[in-house]
Amino acid sequence: MVRLLRYARAMESTLTHIDRFLDHHGDRFITVGSALIFAFFVNFLGVLLTAHDALAADNCEGMDLMAYYKAEEPETYDKIVSEAEATINGSGIFWKIEAPGKPTSWLLGTMHLADPQIARLEGRRLGAFETSGTVVVENVEALDKAQAIAAMLENKNLTLYTDGTTLEDRLDQETLGNLRDASQKRGMPFAMVKIMRPWMVAASIALPPCEIAAKQLGNPVLDALIAEKAKAEGKNLVGLETIAEQFGAMSAAPESFHLEVLRQTVALGDRSQDVMTTMKKLYVDGDIAMVTPFARSVSPEVYDNPEFEKLADSLIDKRNIHMAERAEAYIDEGGAFIAVGALHLPGEKGLVNLLRKADYTVTRVDENS
Repeated sequence: MVRLLRYARAMESTLTHIDRFLDHHGDRFITVGSALIFAFFVNFLGVLLTAHDALAADNCEGMDLMAYYKAEEPETYDKIVSEAEATINGSGIFWKIEAPGKPTSWLLGTMHLADPQIARLEGRRLGAFETSGTVVVENVEALDKAQAIAAMLENKNLTLYTDGTTLEDRLDQETLGNLRDASQKRGMPFAMVKIMRPWMVAASIALPPCEIAAKQLGNPVLDALIAEKAKAEGKNLVGLETIAEQFGAMSAAPESFHLEVLRQTVALGDRSQDVMTTMKKLYVDGDIAMVTPFARSVSPEVYDNPEFEKLADSLIDKRNIHMAERAEAYIDEGGAFIAVGALHLPGEKGLVNLLRKADYTVTRVDENS
């Protein structure tokens, strides 16, 4: 009975804030899959907690850690660059897809942050968008607040602790104290934070407060910008996955691993801004294949954990296969504009290579030419 009462009180607090959360962050359900593999570095990729109080939109500029490595730790820099250079299709975020006798389709890698350098639909990508009849995103459920709430609650065993326990039963006191502080800085009620699964909390704490403030102020996120424009122009808007599928991908790693990710995320503290600044620059420069080795340099405890490979397989590789297969129908119709997290693009098992294996011609687009 005591456990049920504890859970009921926690759920009441959670539901009180979920509605407000989705007003600010509903579109970021799109990011759950791609970015959570880099939970405490990106986004990308995944804020799933409410920032219910207005936050100050402080300067979000931090240190470019790649520039720091190049000047101060050249061995680390060279290792990151070498690994990226060995990754097929590791550079570029915008690609043209051609199928015989069909109108051209397009593939855009996104990063799920409310930053004007990132949330751009202009130039060649805008031209491609305007000529496309179908717009494909990772998830369309996220665009409907009611559907997003329903999906979260229907999958509450993957998103919330429902047995009366909380993160207070799983984390040491120092981490809990730092987590409470980090939550407050981001306008998130700790009463809700502590009943959420660690991967959700890590994805939220990964974002510096100013990044959350930027979204609260109405700055667009690229995925949502694309989807809203598609709806406004009467284009066919479809998704490649459901929220349930994205949540399910998280079950590939045990809770112990997700708790370690959360500990490392909290331990980053103010360094999260430097990490975020670096990740933004890598994206804007199109150096997507540098993301993983860079992330490993910041938190080897997570990326060298054997469970990381299992999670990467579930969150990236297996989902890439499903997304490629589902995207084929729209590519075969012609004139599809596909926008998914940029981390799904590079590598042998990335979308670019999978689509080539499916006999499409996929060519990198130079947006500056």
